[in-house]
Amino acid sequence: MSVIRTVELDLVRPQDGAAKFDRGHGTRSHGTLRRKAYALESKETIRFSDAGYVDENHLPYPPFVTDAFDLDRALTLSADAMGGSLSAGAITIANPGGALDGLITTRVNDHLPVRIHAGRKSFDAVRGIWLDPQSSDLRPVFAGLGKSWSPDRTSLSIDLLDATYWLESSPTVAIYGGSGKLDGDSNVTGRMMPVLRGTACNVTPVLIDSTNYVYQISDGPAVVTALYEGGYAGGIQAGGSVSDIYAASPAPGTYTIQSGETGTWLRLGTKPVYGITVDATGTFRSGAAPANVLDILRQMLIEDLAMPADYIDSAWTVSSSVAPWPGGWFWDGSETLTGKGIVSTLLSGLGISLIPTRTGTLRPIALVAHDWTTPANISLTADVITAISSAQMDSSLDPPTWRWRIGWQHNFTVQTTGSNLHPQASADRQAIIAVADRSAVWWSADIKSRYRVPNDPASISTALSRQADAQEIAARHGTLWGVQRRLWAVSVPRDYAWSIELGDLINLAAPAPGLDAGVPGIVVSEQIRAADQIVTFQVLV
Repeated sequence: MSVIRTVELDLVRPQDGAAKFDRGHGTRSHGTLRRKAYALESKETIRFSDAGYVDENHLPYPPFVTDAFDLDRALTLSADAMGGSLSAGAITIANPGGALDGLITTRVNDHLPVRIHAGRKSFDAVRGIWLDPQSSDLRPVFAGLGKSWSPDRTSLSIDLLDATYWLESSPTVAIYGGSGKLDGDSNVTGRMMPVLRGTACNVTPVLIDSTNYVYQISDGPAVVTALYEGGYAGGIQAGGSVSDIYAASPAPGTYTIQSGETGTWLRLGTKPVYGITVDATGTFRSGAAPANVLDILRQMLIEDLAMPADYIDSAWTVSSSVAPWPGGWFWDGSETLTGKGIVSTLLSGLGISLIPTRTGTLRPIALVAHDWTTPANISLTADVITAISSAQMDSSLDPPTWRWRIGWQHNFTVQTTGSNLHPQASADRQAIIAVADRSAVWWSADIKSRYRVPNDPASISTALSRQADAQEIAARHGTLWGVQRRLWAVSVPRDYAWSIELGDLINLAAPAPGLDAGVPGIVVSEQIRAADQIVTFQVLV
């Protein structure tokens, strides 16, 4: 059998000339414009392969691919990391005798879909020919986007981008113009409006009108559950909701709220003596109101970052069971917000990686300790393993960790005893707002005593709102990293590798220390090189 790879590139051919219109004489009323619009561009798909291929519909894939790609994918092995990583190389296509010159000069491929599949030809011994597989038998290897052509004298290369490319962009957040009222005064000109998604504790709303004491809480709908002046909740009373916060000034000692699709604002009836903070819950401009952290992230990718829904994996449902933990976060608009920053913030501490799949979608994968009672997805044994060696574990995880501290109900405005606190602020409230995070703790006296210098990471801030959820995650980290782990680099043939995915539980049996009888392990990384006929996985056991 012979391994083949196919490459499909979607291209756009810009329309020459200028757009125009025709009158509908003789077919409809005089002066009516024709309903069929002129096409400004056309789309097409070109196909190549590395060994020649023709599918069952007689579509040819000329053997022009000389270098398919290099690919590295990995789950994060530290609790506070963004979650997942991928680096994709480039594909190189031969251009013999300038055969593709016309394509390069007349088509645009910048940031358009690229799909790479792999399969095997079978040999027909009777006729002495190689038979091409059905297109349905080809396995997806990579799906993403291609950057602009990079032509050389006899070839051209195309750099690849995976689905995490969308995380490089910034969300659609409005900017204060400084023209007054809800557009803000000169103090906030050019600043992004605050963003509140989910539940947040003790956030400082943005003062956008210092003359009328108007503050903005979010760029979308929000509900204020409590307002504090210097940590005291009994001083300024709620004065109700209004449709126009500037229509009338609130009564002294009260505040009013205006909330809708364009944002949420509050206005005070009198000038405050101490700093104003609120506990609030924000939803999306569309009306979507997910409560769990992972569901909030999914909605932010689709709505705030305008990521096409096709890039969200079908396994990542609207209400995900991967992380059924409520929470939220507040971004005050003082710093540039990006998709990567959003993912890093919301996944921090949860042990979840956001991974681009081979089909070009994003999927959250939780890294948890394997369960001996759970059957493995696949077995890797000596008859399929071509090479095995130990891999270096990160120093923050080896030796084992004796304590994990997972923060919950993050305090966005730390207020300590002093002139910024109201004298009537309760002792309980002062204790809450004095620290950025309260922590749920897992610890092991056994690990502490057995290792001379066990790992002890700092407390990790999370977007969680409940102590019980933080305690569950701390226990997960303790179970996973509170014992000695080993990382093995295992190489297997390519056609065998396509059935293995990151996060899979496998049974690893090999002639190596501790692996002879077979042990369960988790696939945490994948490395593919175009010149090799093997794929190397890293397995955590």
